[in-house]
Amino acid sequence: MDRSELFVAAVVAIVVAVPVISGPVVGVVDLTTESMAGVGQGSATVDGVETPETGRFDRALSADHYVMEVPDARIHVAAIEGQPLVAYKISVPELGYSRGTTHFLSDDDTGWVTLSVRSETFAPERIERGSYEAELSLVLRVNGTEEVLHEGPITMEVTE
Repeated sequence: MDRSELFVAAVVAIVVAVPVISGPVVGVVDLTTESMAGVGQGSATVDGVETPETGRFDRALSADHYVMEVPDARIHVAAIEGQPLVAYKISVPELGYSRGTTHFLSDDDTGWVTLSVRSETFAPERIERGSYEAELSLVLRVNGTEEVLHEGPITMEVTE
């Protein structure tokens, strides 16, 4: 057996052996990581919420699309333990659009915490009105439960 055949045989043996020894039947080796262990667990006391009343669809300089801008929201975290999550979501039902982000809180996040939603672009033919009504929500997720911190309307103004 020459070197190339030996190399191929070794690679095949490894490819076959790893799933067998780490699989559910044998389970000798656990190759999964628990980097997300503890995320969403713990507790948080939120005693203040600030959300925007308006957002914008701004016409881009190139005029070939609109950019949706949603101002940041803020929460005041009085106490925190573990790694709770806060979801910040905007929905524009008339456009069939929804976007959200999840923010991971840590022990350093006491005080005012800023939450943001990334900008999004829209084709000009989708934006047909001067404003749209949208829904904004902030939800605290801890230990498998959800606490709604804010849920309410926001007006998305269209600017040319």
